[in-house]
Amino acid sequence: MVRLRFLMSAVFSLIAAAIVSGYLAGAAAADAVVTNDVAKSARLHELTVDTDAFTEPTKLHVFLPTGYDDDPDRRWPVTYSLAGVQNNYDSFAKVLRGESLTADYPSIVVSPDGNSGWWSDWYNFGEGGAPKYETFVIDQLIPLIDARYRTEGDRAHRAIMGISMGGYGSMSLAARHPDLFGSAATMSGAVDSNLPLISASLSLTSTFDGGRINAVNGNWLTQAVRWHGKNPTDLASNLRGMDVQVRTANGNINTSIGEGDTIDDYVSCVVEAGVYQGSVSFNAKLDSLGVDHLWKDYGAGCHTRENFTRELLATMAVFEGNFANPAPDPATFDYKTIESDFDIWGWSIKADLRRAVEFMRVWGGENTLTLKGSGTTSVISPPIYGDYDLVNVNGVGVAPDADGRIHFNVNLGSPHWIQAYTLFAPSDYRTITVNIEPQT
Repeated sequence: MVRLRFLMSAVFSLIAAAIVSGYLAGAAAADAVVTNDVAKSARLHELTVDTDAFTEPTKLHVFLPTGYDDDPDRRWPVTYSLAGVQNNYDSFAKVLRGESLTADYPSIVVSPDGNSGWWSDWYNFGEGGAPKYETFVIDQLIPLIDARYRTEGDRAHRAIMGISMGGYGSMSLAARHPDLFGSAATMSGAVDSNLPLISASLSLTSTFDGGRINAVNGNWLTQAVRWHGKNPTDLASNLRGMDVQVRTANGNINTSIGEGDTIDDYVSCVVEAGVYQGSVSFNAKLDSLGVDHLWKDYGAGCHTRENFTRELLATMAVFEGNFANPAPDPATFDYKTIESDFDIWGWSIKADLRRAVEFMRVWGGENTLTLKGSGTTSVISPPIYGDYDLVNVNGVGVAPDADGRIHFNVNLGSPHWIQAYTLFAPSDYRTITVNIEPQT
């Protein structure tokens, strides 16, 4: 019955989706502190972390690579593994037999606790606050792991992967933070919340964590922009320049890998068939955008340990190759987000305080930046101009600050005051290119 733990909540969501098919309508976090470290084995540690991202301490598993203690000077890549709905930090170890699965994998593997939170900071109907899964993973967990263990600590040696809801999480976090991850993978992932079954699951499973329906993103009818702003398929263009894998089965029993011997297998096929549509949609969007990626449709296979194991082994083999031959960071970037205050590739962007929630697109390179949006936008460059007394920004001289950054504003017209994806939301976004010329 071990598979039932993977399946139960997803089945509930699919059933509920059929019932309600017509109803589809932050402050800086404190540092996370490790309060307990239990060695479960020579390679597996269970950490307890006190953090204001949650209302109570959270736990995670850290799998050290074989040979970690043999060479105190060697540094290692890190792989973050995100679980599905109602699975916990220990599911990778207990259900997927993660310790033996990673015995020959030359990377630290970190498995945090995602509960049924969709790896997101919850909107909580405008109240914000805990739980904040994205804040924990991005702002707290990554720095904690890099400080506590001998990691490589750069983008090329950092990967993220996930199964089911974890596939949504891995692709959403990678797309929202493409400067942090060189590799990302979804396995049997619910990676398009525009689809009714996946949308209904995301709406309803917040109740498994003690929240209200739609606590994660709000009601689709009034907060659609928040749904689109985290949905991997909507953010697919942000993944350009990253090594991306999309793996899935189609929901038909596969006896060759050991499926079909219990009722759980047949129930799991319903779940896999549902998330399969999300993977197909996500793959099509990546194709349409020309975003290079690996697409693997295994055909027969269900939401089972057997299917997940073959997906995981293939995924980690690709990651291992990427770690051994790290790709350079892209020379240019193309990024869009609904956040009003964000950092990307060293650039700090703050949207007009009067602007309603909507997408902003930013793209460019070292000495050029193009923005598309509305309102007066404040920009701070990366710290790369310290050797210059003056930098021309579209012909206007700007003196770098003590850190070598330049500060300037970009006028994108009047700020839109109607939230995107609502009635009468404007579509007249302004595009401005900024040319930056250091003065020698």
